[in-house]
Amino acid sequence: MTFDEYQTGGMALYADFAEAVSDILEAAIAERRDLRLQNIQGRAKEPASLEAKLARAGAKADTPIGDLAKDVAGCRVILYTNGDVERFRNSGILRDNFDVDYDRSKMHYPESKEEGAEFFISENWVVTLSEARCALPEYRRFAGLRCEIQIQTILDHAWAEMAHDTIYKPMTDVGFGVAKIEAMRKRLRKVMQEHLQPAGYAFDKIASDYARLRDGKEMFDGDALAAIRGCDDRNSLEETVERYSDFVLPHFDEYVAAAPDIIDTMSDAAMRAPGMPEVPLKYFNREYPGTRAHAVIVKICRILESGYLLYAAPERMFDAVIAMRSAAATDDERKPIDDLARRFAQYDLHAWKRVGPGIQRLIVDRIAGMEDASLVDATASATIMLKETLSTTVTGTSWKADAMLLHNGSVVVTDELKQIRRDALGQLERLHRLLADDGAKGNVRHAMLAAGSTPNNAGYTDQLGEVIMDDLARVMGFFAGVIPGLGLEARRHLEVAVHQRYYAYHALPPAMAGNAALVAAQGRLLEAFAEVRAALDADPELARYRLLVGYDSVTASMWAKPGFDYEARKEEQSAGIEALIADLTADTSDEWLVRLERFVETRSSDGATFIGLQDFIKRLATTQPDILLSWLPRLSDRLAAWLPGMLHGLWEAGRGPDIDRLLEGWIGEDRHLSSIAYYLQFAEAFRFDLLATITAKGLAAADDAILHNAAIAAARQSARHPQGLFDEIYLPAARSLASRGVFSWTGGMFNWDQVELLKELSAEQVDPLLALMTDMPRLGSDGEAMLAVIAAEHVHAVIELIGRRFQHDSKNGDIRYEDLPHGVHDLRAPLAAAPGEIVAAARAWFDANPAFSQFHGGRLIAELFPNLEHPLYPLLYGQLEQGREGINFVLSVLRAYEGEKFLHPLLRAIVGFLPADDELLNIVDIVIDSSGVLVGEYGSVEAQEARKALVAEWEDDENEAVRDFAARFIRSADNQLAMERRRADRTVALRNIEYDGE
Repeated sequence: MTFDEYQTGGMALYADFAEAVSDILEAAIAERRDLRLQNIQGRAKEPASLEAKLARAGAKADTPIGDLAKDVAGCRVILYTNGDVERFRNSGILRDNFDVDYDRSKMHYPESKEEGAEFFISENWVVTLSEARCALPEYRRFAGLRCEIQIQTILDHAWAEMAHDTIYKPMTDVGFGVAKIEAMRKRLRKVMQEHLQPAGYAFDKIASDYARLRDGKEMFDGDALAAIRGCDDRNSLEETVERYSDFVLPHFDEYVAAAPDIIDTMSDAAMRAPGMPEVPLKYFNREYPGTRAHAVIVKICRILESGYLLYAAPERMFDAVIAMRSAAATDDERKPIDDLARRFAQYDLHAWKRVGPGIQRLIVDRIAGMEDASLVDATASATIMLKETLSTTVTGTSWKADAMLLHNGSVVVTDELKQIRRDALGQLERLHRLLADDGAKGNVRHAMLAAGSTPNNAGYTDQLGEVIMDDLARVMGFFAGVIPGLGLEARRHLEVAVHQRYYAYHALPPAMAGNAALVAAQGRLLEAFAEVRAALDADPELARYRLLVGYDSVTASMWAKPGFDYEARKEEQSAGIEALIADLTADTSDEWLVRLERFVETRSSDGATFIGLQDFIKRLATTQPDILLSWLPRLSDRLAAWLPGMLHGLWEAGRGPDIDRLLEGWIGEDRHLSSIAYYLQFAEAFRFDLLATITAKGLAAADDAILHNAAIAAARQSARHPQGLFDEIYLPAARSLASRGVFSWTGGMFNWDQVELLKELSAEQVDPLLALMTDMPRLGSDGEAMLAVIAAEHVHAVIELIGRRFQHDSKNGDIRYEDLPHGVHDLRAPLAAAPGEIVAAARAWFDANPAFSQFHGGRLIAELFPNLEHPLYPLLYGQLEQGREGINFVLSVLRAYEGEKFLHPLLRAIVGFLPADDELLNIVDIVIDSSGVLVGEYGSVEAQEARKALVAEWEDDENEAVRDFAARFIRSADNQLAMERRRADRTVALRNIEYDGE
């Protein structure tokens, strides 16, 4: 349509079109509860205005007006708030009802708060009717017509109307009113910047808060707590609890009155969760494990810990903690409840300001009022809470819009506080007497030591220092009385903890040394320490035990010189062990065997716990081998764990024949097979036949411990004894272990590049080994290091394994399966040395499964060549020359990167190869738009500005297709920047309102 045609009837068509678009939008918005429409305006452009616009564009008489003016038909959708605009944009209304011309659409938002910034704010979307709608008779006449839809808030609309009639179309007489117009522009900018934008954010916050209140009211009116009680599976329970937390709990006018019922319902839900059925979750036609009880309990505990409930009904909260802890079935379920108990009992700054230590008084009194049996059942929670009542730190948290503030202070000493501490210690002493479990009693003693802790990061008064030392002296007196009834490890552990407190108080700080009351309190405390030490030293068995067990045991010199001098302790321990061995005779050997059997009953996952014992055994074997030989036939399975050290000591003592005789006898009797295999890892006189026999027995019994140690022994001995270890020991053991899902044979206490087992293997040996690793859930660092050694000689086989792992991952969808480590380290060098094979394999994986290429072959290439290092670039460029599928493959690889600058030469080349309408150009956009970690609310804005600057360099490319792509990308980037700035400004403003207002 030309301008003349527009004047002679075309304007009516465009006016009808604008009305039709308005009707479609109004109907679509009416279906959305979350969009509040203030008004829709539609119009066709006035001929005079259109003529001026065409003239400015240099249009000819026969130029179609739609090619130059996108707003011949226009609609303005006026919504109430910025949130409405954002929800409209994300609603899909435009996409569902129109074809959007993204290239001609324009987002208007000021780039900055600078003086000259343009403050017109609007989202201007250019649309045509969809093909399906144009097929309808009532819309057929509008086919091909464009309409510009402006989306604005009511405040932005008011500003735009004022600006349109003043500064946008001002009087243009030269020499008349120019200064006045400029002054009006400044005032208009100031109105928007200082009044309308802040008002818009305030309206937005009010509307958002009201929506949450409205949703909460609906849930509240429907008896929200009954809905929680009515949930019969964990998925629905977690969702309902979360909705209650978000929409109901924050809106109570009198939540204190409602708190008891809320706490009871939440704690009941936490107790019911472990027994509820697990219903699988379905996403994208796949089933995933349902919500775990632990996740529900974590959420409930966080709700109970909230400022609304934690102290609203403290008696109810105390009972809830005890009941939930009793019902929890696993450590994962118990931990959040224990954290809640700890938080409840802490000296909280806000609670302290209101009731002082009132919460702690309540806790101690409630525990004191429990029957003995009930207290024993509640041991864990009672111990945690009583420990917190002995703290001297008052903590609190406050928030600002851009910061979290942590507050630490000291409790104020009052008679009430002193009594609470004394009563808390009394209840811990009572609990210790009632308990039979050694571990629980140890936790109680540890809690009692909190009486000696000073405030964290806070100064405290001399009066509080005196209270702390007197209470700690009481604790030491209690310890001295119970020490005779404790086991060896409990006494040793207690001595370590007591020594730490002794180190803290053996000398007063100079600022306190002049206070007579503090000096007297310290004297009483030192006497109490001496009493504990005397009780510990009364048993000579503890002296022996602490030399052989414990990496942190206290020695005599450490009492004389407080602290931990590792070298001095090591020398003292070595001398002590030497004395023990000198004292050990044939007459006392049986007594010593019994003693060691008792010592090794101590359980620990830290090998350092028994360094002293290992030293003792090895020295005994080398200096008194006959005594050790007399013990060996009588070893328990537990003490046999130290058999390797005994055998190594006997070897150094020259008793090799005795070792062979013992090993042959034990193997024949199927005794100590795992320990013998472990010994053979380092045996100087290695016997292949013994390891082969042990392996055969392990295979027959499917014994994982035996086979693991046999496999590791084969690896360690491979340098000196290369023949047969892989084929007859390692591979059979690995096969058996892998069949039961055990992959420990890929690790062990060695580095794969320092052993010979996997070097110079044939393809026939490598292939079955790598086949076992396809189902390995996680390669980990050990598995990767193992593959790196194999890849040095069999890179193609390792690449094939990686492909099988990729296939396994995409086929099974097991979220616990990790096809490759997240960071490829050991494999990088051998695989990067074969770039041609890597690219060929990645292309094959792409051809087989294009959907996963970015995460498989693309990710592998990005890990191996993080900067597209030579010769990767020419290899990928060669793929481009193979046609569209090659380009698609290269794009899948580039998507694994993060839009870095070094990708742009390949991306330019791709754009030059493709037709202007090829959908692969959309993937080019995606690659360019990729980003790493974004920091702060404006991180996405900064990233987009950087991307725009990079693509701007394409505008002078000799290829017209590249220039056209750059121009389109920059237009789109400008729109994206406007939307991102608007989003970020809104987010920051709403957060400021929330925290400044509350």
